[in-house]
Amino acid sequence: MKNLGNYKLLSLTVAISAAFSSYQASAAQEVGGNTADESVEVIQVTGIRSSLTEAMELKKNASSIQDSIVAEDIGKFPDQNVAESLQRIPGVMISRTNGEGTAITVRGLGPKFNAVKLNNRTIATSERGREFDFQILPSELISGADIIKASRANIAEGGIGAYVTVNTAKPLNSPGEHIAGSVNVKYNDLAEETSPQFSGIYSNTFNDDSFGILLGFSYVESTNRIDAHEGVFWDKFVVGDNQRAPGPVEYEDGSAVADGQTVWYPGRAQFMTDEEERERTSANITLQWAPTSEVTHTIDSFYTDFDRSAFSNGMQAPLHRDGFTDVVVSRNNTVLAATKNSDPLDGLFQTRAEASQTFALGYNVMVLRDKWTFAGDVAYSKAESTPQRNWYVPNIVNDGGLTDDDYIKFDSRGTDVINVDSSIAWDDPAGVKAHWNFFSNDVLEDEVTEVKFDANYELDSGIYQSVDIGIAYTDRKKTIDKYDSTDTQCGSTVFTCGTLIDMSDDLFSINTVGNYLSDVSGQFPRDFIFINNINDYVEEMKTISQDPNWGTPVLQPNSSVENTEEILALYAQLNLEGETDSFIWRGNVGMRYVDNESVSNGFAIQVLDISMNDQVTDDGEVIDITLSDPSFTSARNTYSEFLPSANVSLDFSNGWYVKGAAAKVMTRPALEDVGVDMTVGGARLSDYSRSQGNPYLNPYLATQFDLSLEFYQENGSSYSANLFYKDFSSWISTQTFVQDTEFMVDRNFDGIDETVVEETVTQKSNRSGVKLSGIELAALHYFDYLPGWMSGFGVQANYTYTDSSDSDADIFDQPGVTSPGSGVEGFSPNAFNIIGFYENEEFQARLAYNWRESFLIQRQSDIGGGLPKHADDYGQFDFSTSYDLNETFTINMEVINLTDENILEYGDVRERVSLVQYSGRRYQVGVAFKF
Repeated sequence: MKNLGNYKLLSLTVAISAAFSSYQASAAQEVGGNTADESVEVIQVTGIRSSLTEAMELKKNASSIQDSIVAEDIGKFPDQNVAESLQRIPGVMISRTNGEGTAITVRGLGPKFNAVKLNNRTIATSERGREFDFQILPSELISGADIIKASRANIAEGGIGAYVTVNTAKPLNSPGEHIAGSVNVKYNDLAEETSPQFSGIYSNTFNDDSFGILLGFSYVESTNRIDAHEGVFWDKFVVGDNQRAPGPVEYEDGSAVADGQTVWYPGRAQFMTDEEERERTSANITLQWAPTSEVTHTIDSFYTDFDRSAFSNGMQAPLHRDGFTDVVVSRNNTVLAATKNSDPLDGLFQTRAEASQTFALGYNVMVLRDKWTFAGDVAYSKAESTPQRNWYVPNIVNDGGLTDDDYIKFDSRGTDVINVDSSIAWDDPAGVKAHWNFFSNDVLEDEVTEVKFDANYELDSGIYQSVDIGIAYTDRKKTIDKYDSTDTQCGSTVFTCGTLIDMSDDLFSINTVGNYLSDVSGQFPRDFIFINNINDYVEEMKTISQDPNWGTPVLQPNSSVENTEEILALYAQLNLEGETDSFIWRGNVGMRYVDNESVSNGFAIQVLDISMNDQVTDDGEVIDITLSDPSFTSARNTYSEFLPSANVSLDFSNGWYVKGAAAKVMTRPALEDVGVDMTVGGARLSDYSRSQGNPYLNPYLATQFDLSLEFYQENGSSYSANLFYKDFSSWISTQTFVQDTEFMVDRNFDGIDETVVEETVTQKSNRSGVKLSGIELAALHYFDYLPGWMSGFGVQANYTYTDSSDSDADIFDQPGVTSPGSGVEGFSPNAFNIIGFYENEEFQARLAYNWRESFLIQRQSDIGGGLPKHADDYGQFDFSTSYDLNETFTINMEVINLTDENILEYGDVRERVSLVQYSGRRYQVGVAFKF
């Protein structure tokens, strides 16, 4: 049979790698994938074209449908950030924090749906949930990444979107001594600051290449500036309510809006500029020992210390209080312009910081005995972080105080940034008064212990090639302790909210950032007040409130939680291979059994009373909430699932492949959603809400199908089309509903009219009804047939279309609000990437464009009123180039966000803008070396 010997060799490689491949090659597959046999010479991959071609080889020979990225050389991953490299993969989109990629979405399924592993192991996270934050991962230490989209029994469950394993280099894969490194300077053009970045990798083998060591180190600082405008605390009023809106209320054409019509308006127009500092120190050590050709020991360790801190200066126009006049309303029932009387402006200052440390240690042993291959793996990972967010919000009035003639006007017609005009001078430190402050600190700790044993037995009997069996155990504990200053947010002994107590003028100065939101035209605050020294501000607030402990965050037991889970997984998979007159086929069928037990511990509270605050009657109806003492509570939940899977690949021996896959897949509930914690919030009557966890959530479950057509040319060019379909039998959604409470309040303090307090309740629940389908198109084309230097050009492009529906969605109907209908959170109908590159001996260049269509972020969001929240279309150009001075040194340059694009988010309709954010361009220039 034609070429059958080669395919037997390939199947043997598949069988051997089934239990240990991710530990055997720098771009290795997960268990059951393909990797290089030790007897085969390892090819050192360098350059854009070589890395792309190697990635296509991995895709072509994978045991299921997947995509891969391979480093161009040791210490040379394609982008500054691993997430930003992954977005070049078909179906992969990224989330950004202050302009930098942090998490991935695959086929519309967000970060919580994707199982991201480091060297095929779970890494503890510094986030509240399971999501992997790619900011902790230096790209210089990464050799490759595999994005597996069609599940198999012999890979861990959890990745309904994708199973992603990011791999570090292994010394025995590249025998001999290797030294590589880079020294770079980073520059953010908005912050106008430079910062250093350097890295180094040393790898060597000894004792006839039976022992190897690899040391990696990376350090980076960055200074960023983020300019933003937010329209938040969206609320509504009914036309004809003369207390809230004495009017007149008219449409843009001058016609009157009928009484009884509900219209929506932004409760705050916020203007902020952040100065952010980041510092990350990372290191990894890998030791390998192969005393014989049949035994290999590998020890991997990884450590990252990541600090982020930011100080935000800004101001806000509070638009939430009574007294709307000269109101202009759109046909979507949005208040576009209005005048508000006799209200102070607010300073809006924030400090945000997070110090996190992540440590991972793993040991793997692989043993070959006759037809058996055994692999044992033990791993431990721990992450600790202390995120902080402190708010300082003083009032601003004119030096003489607030008068009945003072006003705030706002106008959002024709702009995404609300124009503001006021009789109050927002740039005069003499008018700053003590008001509201809030401090919030969390302490997060995550520990993960994993033990796995895998075995592969070579059958080589007809179509039956091998069988994989294995067992895995995971023990995870995540603790979240929340501290805040709820009891002192309006002072302590002295009440500071709305009482206009004077503060020292020398605490403040005027904004000197002359180019704030310089790409946006309009009349809005650009020269607002800055705090000179936050410590001086805090000390004065302690004096004003007559409390030396003012602002000290205290533990909030009802918001703190400890979640633990124990997972036992068993699997068996049969690997098959055969040949017909038309094609050679191979595939696998298997079953994975998963047993899960979770326990949530915390403290429960009850609301005992709600009353109006009679000290502040002009600040948007402030309320006092009386809570019970917290009492300890614990909840336990168990579930088990059988997860069958099947994959097949048909090779027509002419470059054409047809691949198919079917599987039942699961993703566990987000850790932050399964707690017994409950939070009661809202300082004002209209904001009162309750949010609580659900420890009895069951996992997301789906049946998925994939069909892929792929074509590979001898020169490395390739083309593919992949159809996918997922039907969720279990989905977790956010339930948000408004209901009456048992509490009555006297809004007018007249002892006559009492109003029932309404509360907005938010919690998670299981249901069905979600389906998604789509197609991925991808092409990699080399123009090597062109004459001379033009043969170095190439293009890589992909397009993803996703159709989603949610027939059982909780439609949170509200007057004046456009429902998101059956749309599913996180799904962009269209997305594409196109990368043009050039490589000719010493010179390389790459220009990439990534675009994602608008999508629904949340069905009921945090921008106020339970409004949906959407992200607008976003596209970004990135450019990189390098030149090899000689075999040792290479100079390089990279620009991220070349055209200075901005992020925009909005509510249910485009005119209800909630966020406009600019983070500027990021430049990097430097030199890399290798020996």
